[in-house]
Amino acid sequence: MIDVHTGEILAMVSLPDFDPNDRPNPRVTGDPGDSPLFNRALQGVYELGSVMKVFPVAQALELGLVEPRTVMDVKGPIRAGSATVRDHPTTPRVLTVAGIIAKSSNVGTVKLATAIGHGPQEDFLRRLGFFAPVPLELSEAPGARPLVPPRWSDTTAATVAYGHGISANLVHLASAYASLVNGGMRVTPTLLRRDDPALGERLIAPETSARMRGILRSTVTQGTARQAEVAGYYLGGKTGTAEKPSRGGGYVDDKVVATFAGAFPMTDPRYVIVVSLDEAEDRTGTEARRTAGWTTVPVVQVILRRIGPLLGVRPEPEPSETVLADYPALGD
Repeated sequence: MIDVHTGEILAMVSLPDFDPNDRPNPRVTGDPGDSPLFNRALQGVYELGSVMKVFPVAQALELGLVEPRTVMDVKGPIRAGSATVRDHPTTPRVLTVAGIIAKSSNVGTVKLATAIGHGPQEDFLRRLGFFAPVPLELSEAPGARPLVPPRWSDTTAATVAYGHGISANLVHLASAYASLVNGGMRVTPTLLRRDDPALGERLIAPETSARMRGILRSTVTQGTARQAEVAGYYLGGKTGTAEKPSRGGGYVDDKVVATFAGAFPMTDPRYVIVVSLDEAEDRTGTEARRTAGWTTVPVVQVILRRIGPLLGVRPEPEPSETVLADYPALGD
């Protein structure tokens, strides 16, 4: 959890953890990520999936290529370089730009990335901080380098648009989301207390940031994150379910990293929250469900109910100052 204006990290949890009075020895064999000493929130770099789709949408809005209500044909599959891009069979064939986020359309996101172009897409992600280690006051921070494609091809641009082909950590993600919702200013995360805003360069215009807040809110009210809703807190965000890479190449179908990234209250954002679960499954139905909407999103709701009062965020029956735009998801 990060303050969207100061960059102060208010909470960072990595599980499994350990008792500092009985510190385990570092692993010398096997996967270091299996050790409780491994800080998954910082040292772990992952393909984060659809939580990354907000960045091409924000950039397309900033460049004036689309509006939130712009209707797009997202019927697939489509080709992008050597990649064939498909949506889930239940995804509508026509969506608004807001709906591309709410319904998590791969095809729609790739079409926007194609319109943006390789160079601007790469530059925007670099400016958001995804190409360098997080400058955090922890000894393990400098070694937590993102995995970035060496060359930005058509295939790279497509896969990065929907959250594959680039690996980053959760602190990268949280600070980038803070920059999208705080009015468009770059945020540098820190563990030090900051009482005043510490904002960097402008990344997007305030108007674009306001539109993104409305789009992210619609994902909770209309889209894949509906189970995260807590009345009066105006949470907005995006889900992501990324298949895990196989050691032999390719991906494993039944093992995913499920993530939610969002902010609240969207009427005047103060905090970004990111929750990621490794290989989580919901078994309340007839078969295991692994998508973030079923695993991570309910966890976010429980966390928000408990931390909201601790942070002094009072639930509001109606938006107080900024009225969130009600963007329709469907374009028919």
